[in-house]
Amino acid sequence: MEKTRKTWLREHWLTLLIAAQPLLDALAFWTANERGTAAGYIRLLIMAVLPLYLLIRGRERKKLLLAFGVMALFALLHVGNNFRVGAIAPVFDLSYLVKVLQMPVLAVCFVFLIRDEQTKEQAFRGIAIAGGITLAFYVLARLTGTGNVTYGEGLGYSGWVIDDNRTANSILFVTLGSFAVARAVKGESKLWQALVPCAVTAVYLCNGTKACYFSLYGIFAAYAVYALLRRPVRGEKVRAFAALVLALLMGFATLIYPYTPRAKVSASIAQAAEPGEIEAALLERGIDVTPMSFEERFAHPVVREVFYEYYLSYFDYVIPDLFPRFGTDRIFTYWRMTTDVDRLIDTRQIKICYSALVWEDCDLLTRLVGFEVSELGFDGIRDLENDWPALYFYYGYLGCALYGGFLLYFVLRVLRRLREDFKGSFTAENYALLFTLLLLLGLAQFSGALLRRPNVNIYLALILALIAYATRREEARP
Repeated sequence: MEKTRKTWLREHWLTLLIAAQPLLDALAFWTANERGTAAGYIRLLIMAVLPLYLLIRGRERKKLLLAFGVMALFALLHVGNNFRVGAIAPVFDLSYLVKVLQMPVLAVCFVFLIRDEQTKEQAFRGIAIAGGITLAFYVLARLTGTGNVTYGEGLGYSGWVIDDNRTANSILFVTLGSFAVARAVKGESKLWQALVPCAVTAVYLCNGTKACYFSLYGIFAAYAVYALLRRPVRGEKVRAFAALVLALLMGFATLIYPYTPRAKVSASIAQAAEPGEIEAALLERGIDVTPMSFEERFAHPVVREVFYEYYLSYFDYVIPDLFPRFGTDRIFTYWRMTTDVDRLIDTRQIKICYSALVWEDCDLLTRLVGFEVSELGFDGIRDLENDWPALYFYYGYLGCALYGGFLLYFVLRVLRRLREDFKGSFTAENYALLFTLLLLLGLAQFSGALLRRPNVNIYLALILALIAYATRREEARP
């Protein structure tokens, strides 16, 4: 009995780990408090246990120690520099760093754990189950009225997601939705080829984020192309019905857009400020600011007064201490006194402005390893929403290069494999892995909270490990 139990666990552990992720998200929602969530501590435990298990097991220990050693060395440099310049809240900064390190740590672990077809199938099965559980919880939250909205009442629905993860949760929906559609298109059942994309469409449109709405087009177009290329590339049966369903749903999403939460959010943002209002205010005072250079605007007292009035109205509701901390001259210089209202009311751009001005005050060593996250406070309102700028400012030239290089390594493996055997690599699983990876890396810039959210970046770690398995050299294949 004991042997049977161990065998079963060995054959299902990864499926269980991945399938448990939406359960942990629900647990986080129902147990959230000021000290964190129970799910957060469980994920931290997973992050600690997997490396320890691999190191104790002893296989390829040198490679593991090298990978983890590089991460540990950078962490020491970053933390050490914080103390050099005067640490504000080292524990807070370290906890943030641990969240960022989770993805590469788990990716390395999964690379060494996914070494055969059985474990690979566990991973894909876990993703499929996680997608089903996520959908079930989303529907249940909606039916019971116990879930969280995305932007506000009537402006999108996120489900059982804590406040900090409401918009970031869209990345999770995109990831699981991409694999779900891939699985449906690959299968023979026309019922699933219709039902799965319809379910994905419903969740994405109801969520209300740009990430979900625009990813719908990217995912459906990508898998429609795959469905049609099966015959010319591999001589397999074309999934014409699946491609038709995906095309019709893209048309439906376009037609229904004016009635979606995403359209309401965009409309409310557009109403926040009128294009040309700065120019109009100055024209009333007899000043045409349009042909004026930045230097002329900066030197003109009346122009400065009007710009300050409008800039304060744009920025103050996002970051109230922007002007008090950095002063009018530095803010005007950063924005070059632009009148582009769309840019000026963009929350992401305002937060980047804050971090960029903190960055200007940093010395060379700090720019090498990044400034302390505590520089932005502890309430989260100044925390960057775009992952790549966040990595750049928080972890400097070196940290950004190491993280980017880590991801680039897997992309290069894909390119090498495609060059060696394009036809053999053109499978539904490989297509889903590469497409989802590229989609997520793009969303890390335009949506964010992928690389720094443990509940989401575990999927990125898994994707990288599966790519490593799919692109292994022939001599390494069983």
